[in-house]
Amino acid sequence: MAWSSQQSARLRLETDILSRYFPTFSLRDSIIPGHAVVEGTMRSNAGHEYVIRLHVPADLPNSVPVVEIISPILKDRFGHSLVDLGTSYSMHLLKPENGVVRICHYSASHWSPNVTFTKVLLKIRAWIEAYEGHLDSGFPIDHYLPHMQA
Repeated sequence: MAWSSQQSARLRLETDILSRYFPTFSLRDSIIPGHAVVEGTMRSNAGHEYVIRLHVPADLPNSVPVVEIISPILKDRFGHSLVDLGTSYSMHLLKPENGVVRICHYSASHWSPNVTFTKVLLKIRAWIEAYEGHLDSGFPIDHYLPHMQA
């Protein structure tokens, strides 16, 4: 199985956009659909660094990509692992897999094939700032980031 010509063109477009707005991110393992990831680092306003992995869906661009924070190991303000929280509406977390936090950034009902990886990463950047706000205040992430309305 290989990417279609349309998907290959989309991946080229995505990498061009990423190189401009998120130059620390790159496409990896891009040969086989379902195995490709976009990975890189983000630095918060407070200067903390996060390693982010976006899983490129095999049916690109029709499905919401899974986004994980690979490092650091995230804990809430009270010292509990965010992985141990599991799915959390108030913290914008999806069910973790492989011991890493998965961020809820788009629901399937709000997804559009026109959404680029860059727009997804902008939402992750906002989540990181909200997470650091949670660490300072104890308020859940949805205090800073409201959920999308239907």
